[in-house]
Amino acid sequence: MKTNQKNRIWMVALAALALSFFTCTPVQAHFPWLLLEDGAISANKPLKWVIGYGHRFPLSGFMNGEELEEAVILGPGAEDKTVVTALSGIEFTSPSPLKKEGGYVLAAKRKSTFFTKTTDGYKRQPKKGLKNVISSGYYHSYMKAVANVGEAGGKVDTVVGHDLEILPLVNPLALRPGDDLPIKVLFRGKPFKTEFLATYGGFSTENGVYAYAASTDKHGMGKIRILASGVWLIKVNYKEPYKDPEMCDVESFLATCTFEIQ
Repeated sequence: MKTNQKNRIWMVALAALALSFFTCTPVQAHFPWLLLEDGAISANKPLKWVIGYGHRFPLSGFMNGEELEEAVILGPGAEDKTVVTALSGIEFTSPSPLKKEGGYVLAAKRKSTFFTKTTDGYKRQPKKGLKNVISSGYYHSYMKAVANVGEAGGKVDTVVGHDLEILPLVNPLALRPGDDLPIKVLFRGKPFKTEFLATYGGFSTENGVYAYAASTDKHGMGKIRILASGVWLIKVNYKEPYKDPEMCDVESFLATCTFEIQ
């Protein structure tokens, strides 16, 4: 993406904070994603990002870092792992500049929580003991973002260990519109056959409208046709019956991965 376009998206995003500050409402259709200020930076610069939240990518509401259980930055070397400890507020920066050139993965996990819908609204708790319950679920959300330091590129298919995980099998730095991005989806560490959605910033401002829909095969393999330059999002969602039906109805797993196409 051109620098001026990138800066424009970021400036609009930050300006929207005044309207969306602490708007992490328990609506099931909402989901989080990582939005980098710049997916391609030079060496010795810090990585900066916000957590998008809603169902309009890339600009919607924002999530406070206190909602996260963990966030880590995984670098091009096996030993390159940085734990992000400052997880409050809206804007985030890596604890130190990224020095080594290559591909990086920023990964985060939201705190898992129960959401129960009743005739009186949403409750952030199991359905057990509540009256007038309409539906109830236990929700897990996992996020990734691909970043590149310098022009070295390199692998970005690091397995983080999330229950539901999207692995880009090619560094997006090497792709252009018209290319395919191969991906692999894992569920509890095993290849997962599932549907997935993808879109890019500027494709649509409507809720739940995506540019691309496809499925992985039995080996968890799939691919996305890159339709345009810009910031992209991949989304996978899976639900299964919860182990204790007295507590809630379903257990929901959601994974997102964002990246930038030049």
